[in-house]
Order: sequence, then C-alpha cells, then structure tokens
Amino acid sequence: MIIPKGEVRHQNLLTTYTDFPALLSTLELEGFSGIIEIDFPENKGFLFIDSGKVINAEAKTGNGSKRTVGPEAIQYLLSLSKQKEGVLNIYRLLPEQVAIVASNLQHQILFKGLSTDFTRLDRLLLKLKEEKHNGFIEIFTEENQAVGVLFLQEGDPTEMFITPASGPSVFGRKSISAFVENAIKEGAIFNVYKSQGKNAQKEIAAGGGVEDQSELLLILQEILSKAEKLVDEISQKGKFLGAFKKSLLEKVDVYPFLDPFSGEFSYQDGTILFTGEVPWKDLIHGIGESLRAALSDLEEELPKNKMLSLKWKAELESTFEAHREAMRRLGADVMFSSLFQ
Repeated sequence: MIIPKGEVRHQNLLTTYTDFPALLSTLELEGFSGIIEIDFPENKGFLFIDSGKVINAEAKTGNGSKRTVGPEAIQYLLSLSKQKEGVLNIYRLLPEQVAIVASNLQHQILFKGLSTDFTRLDRLLLKLKEEKHNGFIEIFTEENQAVGVLFLQEGDPTEMFITPASGPSVFGRKSISAFVENAIKEGAIFNVYKSQGKNAQKEIAAGGGVEDQSELLLILQEILSKAEKLVDEISQKGKFLGAFKKSLLEKVDVYPFLDPFSGEFSYQDGTILFTGEVPWKDLIHGIGESLRAALSDLEEELPKNKMLSLKWKAELESTFEAHREAMRRLGADVMFSSLFQ
C-alpha cells in the first residue's frame, strides 16, 4: 500500500544515536498518533501508532522481496531499530487516519495495473458497491507516480488521501467525488485490493497483546545486552552468555519455552528472538529469574571482582529506571526491581 506521510514530528533521526525504547515511551506519554518510518539500505518498515500504542506494522526485507505485517513485523522492526546505519522519520496523523490505514495492511490484490484507458473507474466503483467490497484502491498517474489511496467499506468510499510531491498527505472524504472525476478525465492507473486485516487488527490492539510483548522484548533485550557487556568487560567475552544459557536450561521445567532446543527463545549478539506463544507475564518471569540466577552464579565464580555486584546493580538499575513507567504498565517492575535489592 502507498503509505501516507503526515506532519513531520521528527525527521532523519539516526538509529546509531537514538534510544528507540525511550522514544516510544515519550510518544506514549504524549498520546501520539502517527507513523514511524524505519529505513535501512535493504530493509524498511512502518510502525503504526494510535494514541501512544503500536497497533500494527509493515516490514519489507531484502529490498522489498519479502513483506510481513502484524506481530511478526512489529517484533522485527523493534529489533531492527537498535541496529546502526538506519534512519527514523516520524509523522503525525489523526488516530482515525492511522486506524484506517493500519486495518488495511493485511490484504490481497484483486486487480493490478488497470488503466482508465480501458476501465471505467466509476463503473468499477459501482460493481464494488454491489459486492459490498472492503478494501482500497491505489491510484497512480500514467507515469506511475503515486497519487493516493481510496478506502472502501461495504462498497462505499469512506476515506481517501492524496500524496503530493512534497508536504504531508492530504486526507478528505469530501474530495472523493471530485477526485474520481478528475482521475477519469486526466487518466490514471489503479490497483484494487481486498482487505483481510480486521481480525488481525483486533488481536494486535487487544490489551496485553502483541504490542505489549514487543515493547517488553525490546526493554529486556537492552537489559540483557547491558549485563552482557558489563560482565564480559570484567572477565572475558562469552562469559555472560555461557552463564545465562546455563540458567535458561535450569528453568526449562518451569518455563519450557526457554529450552534452546525448542527454538522459541534465543538471545545472541545482543538480540532477543522470540517466536513462542506464551503469556507475556510468563516471559517476564522466565527471563527475569534466569538473569538473576546467572548473575548470582557469576558473583560466586568471579570472587576476585568484588565490585561486580555493585557495578551490575548500578548499571541495570539505571536502565530499569529509564523504563520504569513502561515496566510498571507491563507488569514487569516487581520482578526486575528485585534484581537490585
């Protein structure tokens, strides 16, 4: 889908220097609605935020060869945002504008490359109305320049936006009739899509759902990465990872998803990958208990480094404080605050 661009909130932020979890927390406190564009040389995507909450996402990898939406895209983009050489652009839209675009990300194409030279757009719209079509129509100039998107619900045009050469996209229901007439007169190319995203949208927006889990994974990833860096600097590279994997194995009877052989959870090179389907509170406790056990074992194993305990507690507490409000909202504050006692 052609993605609209709203009023610029932030532009050209480099991922190398941007604390993305802190940025998300700030946008949540503001009740921000809009789109975060995450752009890398070969991979890019969009996070859709409604009143401070991530409600959906679209990710394209391999120069657009693969496209994903929904929970998988959210987790991928949150992980991608911590890598270097990326650029972030943040655009403000109204909540209802974000919602209508986000709810149509899951779709299938019905007609591609139709031309007003051979297809009557007005008659096509009548046909879609008869079929009570839910979806959207992408419209391009005859030179293949993106013009905008017309959304349909039960066959009726409900919203549209036009993408100018510069500046924010222009939304407006009142201009739909004039726009259709002009497209017929001037000539246009259009693609017709059927939306399949309503159920997925409800699943993502549900309280305690995928968005919460994705945000939590990003915070946990930062905590583990900080702990790994501190321990390895004091001892040797790989020391933390070895202790952490050992503690994961010791917890598999209680938390089977932590079993490295199950392929559901892994932590490597500062990145968490999680494909399991478990209550996110179980995820909090499983990782939290494993981290606490690993650090406890390392304290005993490295008795010469008497400052280890004080250093990692101070470092991790600083990270925890930066995300305290989000952790409290996600129900993870009690578990991780116990690490610093």
